Formats: sequence, structure tokens, C-alpha cells
Amino acid sequence: MSSGLSHLTHLECARCGRQHDAQVLQGRCDCGGTLLARYDLSGIDLSSLRGRDPGMWRYRELLPVAGDPVSLGEPETPLLYMRALSERWGVETWMKDDGSLPSGTFKARGAAAGVSRALELGVKGIAMPTAGNAGGAWALYCARAGIELTVVMARSAPASNRIEAEVAGATVELVDGSIADAGRRAKEIAAERGAFFAGTFFEPYRLEGKKSAWLEVLDRAGESSAPGEQRMELPRTLVIPVGGGVAAVAAAKAVAEIAALGWVDDEPPLLVGVQAEDCAPIVRAFEQGHEDVAAWEQPTTTIAAGLRVPAPAEGALVLDRVRASGGSMLAVAERDIRLAVHHLAASEGIFACPEGAATVAAADRLARDGRLEGPVILYNTGSGTKYVDVLG
Repeated sequence: MSSGLSHLTHLECARCGRQHDAQVLQGRCDCGGTLLARYDLSGIDLSSLRGRDPGMWRYRELLPVAGDPVSLGEPETPLLYMRALSERWGVETWMKDDGSLPSGTFKARGAAAGVSRALELGVKGIAMPTAGNAGGAWALYCARAGIELTVVMARSAPASNRIEAEVAGATVELVDGSIADAGRRAKEIAAERGAFFAGTFFEPYRLEGKKSAWLEVLDRAGESSAPGEQRMELPRTLVIPVGGGVAAVAAAKAVAEIAALGWVDDEPPLLVGVQAEDCAPIVRAFEQGHEDVAAWEQPTTTIAAGLRVPAPAEGALVLDRVRASGGSMLAVAERDIRLAVHHLAASEGIFACPEGAATVAAADRLARDGRLEGPVILYNTGSGTKYVDVLG
């Protein structure tokens, strides 16, 4: 791989706008805001990017890693035309399927960028909380990078995620409660051991890795997914699972950067964020017109473990990006999530994770209400094979 292609210039606080040095690994701004990577967008030529092999690192100019990344061969993932759903809803519908990434989930994108940048900046140890899949993905990439990792997760997290992290050599600590409790303990461990705390929105670069899914989508707009397949135009609606909310903010950032580069000139897509009814703090804030998000206090038992985030660190940022797009936030019932997993497998041949299947349930509601604008892209964030023990 070529090195030195990144156009990263600095970090910028999403809350107060203050600029920060990108050559120092930092968590959040002094004001408490999330730090976002900013790039010099001049001189980036789409045609030169398209001349490279497909995959996450095709877009090196718009990713933060200066040298060779810590990579497990992150491929460009399929963008699949959903024939049954398109007929059912009457709008062109596609699915971005990240189940083929290392670790089987989109968390590999964030881990690849986050771990690569941490290694470049001299980090020796990382502590992080996880609702499930992130811990396993970061464990694999930290193993490859030679970085010590401590993962903290709730006892209610899927056993497969705990085992994956342990097999990859991470130290795993279980706590009672939710990911919020895991976050508090991970911060303590980071302070005790001099490790970097890589919680959601407390580390600037996992968002950049997750942005690559949408660079792939927008890059492919107007192309066919395979010979004889439906041609996809620029999407009008992106339907995205929302736990901590990184994926939704990453999608908005990708759209903004692509627009600034002049690669697309159509109206930017609507963002639709999806949560489980059992844990829907951002949906509640959206529906009540609030600018910030209060913690969800009721028990969270949804099988979509990635959506069990009762106190998202940047709920306000997610709300801002969704509203700015003209989109919405929806909560879907547990029964509908399970039905969507089975429907996708039986009618489209896609064994989606529950988080990805939740996007089908949300889009179905929008379609019934006459509010689903196409073309639509549903985001399946991982493989359903990790969930076979709870989907029966």
C-alpha cells in the first residue's frame, strides 16, 4: 500500500469549533465536545481513487492514517439490490451489507482506522467499553498491531462477543449494568494503567473508518452492482441502526465531504436512525423536540446488542445530523426485528444481524405511511451468524 496519502490537517470540536493538533491522540475537547477529523480537500481527484483496488483503503486521502494501516484486508462490501423489498414498498431499495468484513461486522472499519492511528501516535495500551461487537473487532486489530487491549462489557452482552475478544488476547472485564457502567469502569482502567480510553466519540478515528462504508456507496452511485443487476442512482434515504450513533454521524460526514469535493450535485440523502423500542433515548428526544438526550432508565433487553446504549455520549450530535438532513428517528418493536431477520434471509438471501434487520422494520413503517423516499439504502452492520443462539 502507498503511504503518506492522507490529507488530514487537524481535529475540530463539533461543539465549539476549536481546532486541535491531529498529531496528538486526544479524546474530547475541553468543552466536552467530540473531535472530528478535518482534511484538505483540495487536489483530491475521484478518478485517481477509482484507479485503485477496491476496499476501505482506496480512499486514503479521506482517511486519517498517514502510513501503512493495520489491516486485515478490509474489502469493499456488497451493495445489493433488494428485489422483494423494492416490490413490496414500491421504491428502489438496496442494502449495504458489511457482514463480510473482518470480525463479521462494520466495527472492523472503525477498529482498522482507530488502531492504525493509535499505533502511529505511539499508543501502547487501550481500554474501551463495548456493547458487544466493537470489543471483538478492536481485539483482533490490536492483536495485529501489538497493542494491549482491555475490554469492559456488561454481563448481559452476547457471550460470543466476550469469547471473541478473549480469544484475540484482550483482557475482558464484565460489569453489572449496561454499556454506561462499562464505560465508567473502562475510564478507571485507562487511568490506572496509563492506557488510552477509546470509548465511543472519545476517540476521533473510529468514525473515520466507519465513514468509508458511505464513501463506497457514494462512489458507486450510478453503477450496477454486477452484470445484469439493477443500476443504483444516488440514494435519497439512508436507514441506519443507531446505538451510540457513530454510524449515522459518519454517514453525514461522508456525504458532506463528497459534496464539498463536487463528486455529487444532487440533493443530499435523508438520514433515518433506528433504535429498538426497548432502548430508544435518541428517538424519544427527537420526538419530543429536545436538543439533547436523556438517559434511558428502563431495562434494555433487545437482542440487538449494538442498540443497547441507554446513555449515548453524543446523542445531541446524532440529533443534529439527522435533523439537518431532513430525516427522522424511529423505534421498532422486538418482534418486528426478529421477523425482519427471518424475512431478509428467506426472501433476499441475506442473514443480517438484528441491528441491520431493524432497518427493514423501520423502512417498512415509513413505506406504510407513504414516507419512504427512494432510492433507499438499508445498512446491515454485520453477519447474523453471531446471533444464531438467540434467533430461534
